[in-house]
Amino acid sequence: MGLDAILAPIQEEMRETEERLYKDISSQDKHLADLVLHISKIKGKRFRPALLLLAGKCSGTFVRQHIDLGIVVELIHTATLVHDDIIDEAVVRRHVETINAKWGREISILFGDYLFSRAYTILSSLDSQIATLIVSQTINILCEGEIVQLLKRHNLDVSESEYLSIIERKTAALCAASCKLGAIFSGANKKLSEALGNYGLKLGVAFQIIDDCLDVTGKEEEVGKTLNTDLQTGKLTLPLIRLVNVLPANRKESVCELIFQNNGNNTKAAIVDLLEEHDAMEYAYESAKQLVKKAQDDISFIPDSPSKTALLELGDYVIERNR
Repeated sequence: MGLDAILAPIQEEMRETEERLYKDISSQDKHLADLVLHISKIKGKRFRPALLLLAGKCSGTFVRQHIDLGIVVELIHTATLVHDDIIDEAVVRRHVETINAKWGREISILFGDYLFSRAYTILSSLDSQIATLIVSQTINILCEGEIVQLLKRHNLDVSESEYLSIIERKTAALCAASCKLGAIFSGANKKLSEALGNYGLKLGVAFQIIDDCLDVTGKEEEVGKTLNTDLQTGKLTLPLIRLVNVLPANRKESVCELIFQNNGNNTKAAIVDLLEEHDAMEYAYESAKQLVKKAQDDISFIPDSPSKTALLELGDYVIERNR
């Protein structure tokens, strides 16, 4: 099922979020306005606002602040992508030239900061201590995950548990916060808000695992962004960690050298062949699939509704996208 069909229960709310998103970061300065216009072309799936709105709708009373919070989490996510593209030296994001490729490193850093500041401006207008606390803690966690990942580049001793801990922080934490904020602002009790937060966390980890698989085996014209960045920047992801773990001792050294050679398409093809030979890619997909199943089980007690159904279907969508 396509994403638009899955998100039908929040179609109007998503439309309003989209309309307000770039209006709220607009500027009268022409140069900054050009940046905002460009980033508006790099339109993603709005996965995090969708999680927040769906969690809100299946938890209780939907309120106007849900739209504000949807904008906040999307701005934070977009800011992290702008900064990620600097680190990865990515040229394309969602079929559009990245801010870094078009304007350079300095402007990209400051524009990412600008998006963060706009998110906090909207957040402050809600005058909610709990929302401010959750968002602030989440950004701290995101930064921790990114820093740890960078410190472990070109490290062949990264374990599967370390990898999962990194992506839980750098990706899944914002998905968890989105679900939790949606539930809290609908008046949900602690059990329900925690369950939805756990759902978002597991779904976010699965999302990143699939993203990392696509970085190795995906096609840029389909995925819509610069691929092979994990290999080029020395980041070991789950398929590669699995490959290293299952290789016989007499092959590990040569394969590890191959992984970090960065010799272009020939190297990538050889690595893909090895991943297929040792079922490492299938292992990663199955790990993501099991996480989604656990996430769906976490919210099984919630009364049936179109929004709950959409959350469950989002999990299936995460596994099947671009596969």
